[in-house]
Amino acid sequence: MNRMKTLRLALVIGMVVAATAALGAEPRPMAVINSERIAQEYPAMRDAQEQYQKFVQDLERELSLKEKALSAAIEELDSQQLLLGKDALATKTQQLEKQKAEYFQFREAAEQKAEAEGRARMQPILDQVKTIVERLAKERGLGMVVDSAAMTVLYVDPQLEITNDVLQALVRGDK
Repeated sequence: MNRMKTLRLALVIGMVVAATAALGAEPRPMAVINSERIAQEYPAMRDAQEQYQKFVQDLERELSLKEKALSAAIEELDSQQLLLGKDALATKTQQLEKQKAEYFQFREAAEQKAEAEGRARMQPILDQVKTIVERLAKERGLGMVVDSAAMTVLYVDPQLEITNDVLQALVRGDK
């Protein structure tokens, strides 16, 4: 996987260099940010992640309760299967199938809710980071900014690192 990321990065850099050469333009410098560091050090991002984790834990608790109830219903049917008459067994089986369907519907809805909650909490911050990165890149005449956390980078000149500048802009409340 890391090799694929390195190959993708090399391909992107190669395409940018080739495109600038084809246009007769001078290659512009690039910079690097570390989104993992931003996630760890920017308080708003940490808060959003903590709130999201709490939301997911609440959903998981509710899902666990429904799963236990379903397991109990399955065990009850298994233990009564030989004692129930044909009609009673059919009714219990039908009720169990309905309960299973409701459980899986709830589980799917919970996954969708968790995904939507994650987007709602993180997207505004990610948009803010992207805007700041774009602004810093334009101010510095950068041709590319790479996220070192998303791709494997074998070497980064420390002068290309702009994560501190992004963090400072976030703390200042830049948009």
